[in-house]
Amino acid sequence: MKATSAVRSRSRATWRPIAIPIRTVPNTNAGPRTEEAVMSRFAAALLSGAAYAALCGTTVAQELSPLGPDEMMFSVENMDTSVDPSQDFYRYASGRWLDRVERPPDRASWGVFEIMTERLIKQMAAAAAEAGQAAAGAPKGSAVQLVGDFYNAYMDVEAIDASGIEPVRGLLDRIEAIASLDDMIRFMAEQAVIAGPSLFAVVAPSTDPADSKRYAMFVVGQSFGVDEKFLDIYRNAQGDPRVDAYRTYVEDVMTIAGYAPADAARIAETTLKIEFALYAGLLTPEEANDPRNRYAKKTYDEVQALIPALDLDLYLDTIGFAKPDAFYMFEPRALQALAELWRTTSLGALKDYAAFRVIDNYKPFLTTALDAPAKALDLALVGASADRPRQDRLYRLFIDTLGHPASRIYVDAHFSEETRADVLDMVERIHAVFRSRIKTREWLSEETRAQALEKAAKFYYKVGYPDKWIDFSSVDIGPDPVANMMNLGAFSMARLAEKLKHPVEHDEFNASSTLPIAVNAAYNPSINGFEVSAAIVQPPAYVHDMDAPLRFCRTGAIIGHEMTHGFDSGGRRYDANGNFRDWWTPQDAEAFEAEAQKLIDQANAFEVLPGLHANGPLNVRENMADVGGITFAYEALMTYLDEHPQENVEIDGFTPAQRCFLGWAQLWTMKAAEPYLRAIVAGNGHPPNFYRTVAALQHVDAFYEAFGIEEGDPMWLPPAKRVHAW
Repeated sequence: MKATSAVRSRSRATWRPIAIPIRTVPNTNAGPRTEEAVMSRFAAALLSGAAYAALCGTTVAQELSPLGPDEMMFSVENMDTSVDPSQDFYRYASGRWLDRVERPPDRASWGVFEIMTERLIKQMAAAAAEAGQAAAGAPKGSAVQLVGDFYNAYMDVEAIDASGIEPVRGLLDRIEAIASLDDMIRFMAEQAVIAGPSLFAVVAPSTDPADSKRYAMFVVGQSFGVDEKFLDIYRNAQGDPRVDAYRTYVEDVMTIAGYAPADAARIAETTLKIEFALYAGLLTPEEANDPRNRYAKKTYDEVQALIPALDLDLYLDTIGFAKPDAFYMFEPRALQALAELWRTTSLGALKDYAAFRVIDNYKPFLTTALDAPAKALDLALVGASADRPRQDRLYRLFIDTLGHPASRIYVDAHFSEETRADVLDMVERIHAVFRSRIKTREWLSEETRAQALEKAAKFYYKVGYPDKWIDFSSVDIGPDPVANMMNLGAFSMARLAEKLKHPVEHDEFNASSTLPIAVNAAYNPSINGFEVSAAIVQPPAYVHDMDAPLRFCRTGAIIGHEMTHGFDSGGRRYDANGNFRDWWTPQDAEAFEAEAQKLIDQANAFEVLPGLHANGPLNVRENMADVGGITFAYEALMTYLDEHPQENVEIDGFTPAQRCFLGWAQLWTMKAAEPYLRAIVAGNGHPPNFYRTVAALQHVDAFYEAFGIEEGDPMWLPPAKRVHAW
């Protein structure tokens, strides 16, 4: 989950909050290391509602194709009632959908959240096109002007192709002129300021884990040319065809950029050598899942001694950061790995690598000839390669760059206050259930229980969109898409520099995982709270007039999931004020870990593919959040039905309890390509979605009662193995 201050994302480098390694549901497209990725990018000067409608018209909220059972709107048509639910609940809940619907060949995975994202992509493409038409007449700095001119620059393919890679020629010339490591350090820091690649190492500020009201400095590893969700290729080099595919990708990119074939091949080999060496210095996904591995502290001089060749004074002065007394070692081995790399690698090789990373970083805004290598790499990495219309690619770019202006347009067109009120009501009901359950946990001592209740009472939560939008009006967005990226990076850096002068203040809905246009919800330990985006409370996951069992056990369970993250294996290590502090008695901590071990054992026994089991240690936090989510949602549903007896009725022959658990299962039903599944197991804190359809339900006693599941049935999990931590 994202903490409140900025470090850089290890992809395109716009300044975003540092990522505390607590992931959330259900953004299954998110990379496995995005939760620990660090370093990447105020009320926006938007038009009034009336002026906005006049400029954008009504077609922004254009109607898409109706959603039905094939699109995972909850339906009994998706069930296979010929299957005994006590034998195979997944097929019982979703078997006919699994038999009837094929995963689109250009999508690595397919289910509710991918379907929601596809609809969102189309909605944002239409909104951006409308803004593009209206941009010339819109007030400068308004959402319409910013989004519209960004769209127009990105969609001017004729101009982009005519420019080739010339828009980054100045950066490449700057690299060519590097004559020393000090020159390279200056270049690294300069890229940190203008949304360039995160090269070699990152030193940046974020919320101090010991005091969530102040900032501290962190040492972080670099980004990589391959997407974070596939960094496991650096652990599986021998015979992994993805390594060869990445080598080919680098070579093809550099060839298209105008490098001689021999030079392109050399740069590809250099890239692999450097990235293998630097990845070896990062925490493994399992290590990164434990925040205790993130917060070792070293003095300034101790950090400098780890890598004398990296002049920290020069790096910080170039960016404009003040010299700190100490650093948190977010990646505690990264500098040692970099020191060895710089000791054994020529300056020429480092320059070659920097050139590739610059071209790769700005690739979306350079010649479209670069699209073909990217598609080939996607196919090798995930078993699918989407040939998207260019305007559909804007969605990801908006998340990376213009999150709030684009989100404001989306919210105005597609998110209702009625939905916001309904979801907030569910939040409050589920929050009440959680607080009441903490009081009944017999394994908790009164000392720990009192602090747990304080933490639950102080939960922060928001739904939909921020109360205060970030003001992007000072950013110059014009016809040059690369210049636009640099201007946005400089804006984010300037904004960060100003924030560092004050106590930490949370930017609502401004992490890449919690923007209103992100199909996600996210818990943030440093604020002890969570945000539910506007985009996730949309069909097919949520519809305003869904019956209560579906509302509570789909969206409500997601809400409960986020609350539980505050008390999972990582979240429990933060107190009510968001500070990293051990507030548990040793006996209570031991009892908690025994409960968590049940989830590890359950996941380790699940076969994702023949011979490939789920990753229990890596998934334990998400799995505990799932158990909490559906448990709280079911209990809140029962209370709601007691208050609304007219809704406590069978629908389609199923009781409210049955529809609750069926709704949950269909929410997580999915199809996926094998390479995608292998990457998820290797490095993603979330297990594959189809594991989640049943695994969490097996810890809910009411699930067994609802479907008559008894001891000896395949779906039966012995009571001693069920988790009732929360």
